[in-house]
This record gives sequence, structure tokens and C-alpha cells, in this order.
Amino acid sequence: MTQSEAEMLMLTINALGAGILMFVAGVAQKIMDQLDAPDFKRFANLLDKSAMTDPFAVTVATLPIIGTVLYFVSYGFKHRWFTAGLVAWLVGSSITKVTNMPIYDRLANSRYNDTAALLEDRRKLRLANNARAWVTLVSVLLMACQFGRRAVVLTTAAAAIVAIPLLWLAREYIPGGVGRMPDSAD
Repeated sequence: MTQSEAEMLMLTINALGAGILMFVAGVAQKIMDQLDAPDFKRFANLLDKSAMTDPFAVTVATLPIIGTVLYFVSYGFKHRWFTAGLVAWLVGSSITKVTNMPIYDRLANSRYNDTAALLEDRRKLRLANNARAWVTLVSVLLMACQFGRRAVVLTTAAAAIVAIPLLWLAREYIPGGVGRMPDSAD
């Protein structure tokens, strides 16, 4: 595999991960924000368990770690834009390990039911999810810079073309969103 092929593969995987993270930060978090404390705890636990057992999510979250090690061993640090993107991805991943994991661990404890503490964890999770999503998106753009300005413009345009209608559609199903909630008559 050539260096460019390896970079395109890692960029694609990272872009998929950024999409998942933007969905969690932009859609799932809005749902969590509208739930009362016990329902937030239940939803967050279900989300965490589903994410940790979903083969696609686990693959997209794990491959960049393995890929980064293999990339640096095989190709070094010469492609600075791509290296900067990988470093940004590692920073974003670290955000999750430092901030989100302790929150999910507390939420998994059946005796952890203090309403004020749960609402504070929800606020912290919102901040961490947004930070991780945006840092990962920046890492995708930095990686794309390795391929030139045209690639960055095309990547950004393609992401917007796909993301904007999906976000609009998702808001149709968020309580208090732009559209309406589906009812039993739908």
C-alpha cells in the first residue's frame, strides 16, 4: 500500500468517525438535554452499551489507533498536514478517555441517582461530546489538506451536502425541534 493510499483510507475512516461524533453531539445530545435526570441516565447507559457493542462503531473508533501506529512506523512524520490531523485526532480521542469515560462509569452505577449530579454530568457530557466532535472534524480537514486545497474544498462540500439534509431531517424527530414529533397516527 502506498502512503497516499494509506492516507486516503485513514482519512475515510476518520471522516466516518467524525460523522458519528457529530451525530452524537448534534442529535443524541439534544435528546439527552430534554430528558429528566433518571431518563437521561437510562438513555446514556443504553447509548454507551450500544456504542461499545456495535461492530461498526467499535471498528471506526479502534482502527485509527492501530492505523496511526502503523502509519508512523511505515511512513514517518514527513507529511505534516496529515501528521497534524492524526495528532488532532489523538487529542480528540483523549478528551473522551479523560472526560466521558468517568461519566459513563458513574452512570452505570445503579446507586448513582442524585438528580443534581446527574444534570451536572449531562452538562459535562454535552461539552465533551461537542469538543470531541469538533476536534475530530478539524482533524479530518487537516488530513485532507495533505491532498491540496481542492481536496479540502471537495471534502468540506461533500460533508455539507450530506450533513445538512440529515441534520434537518433528524431535527424533525427531536422534541422541540424544527418539525414535529411523529405520533401514533403516522
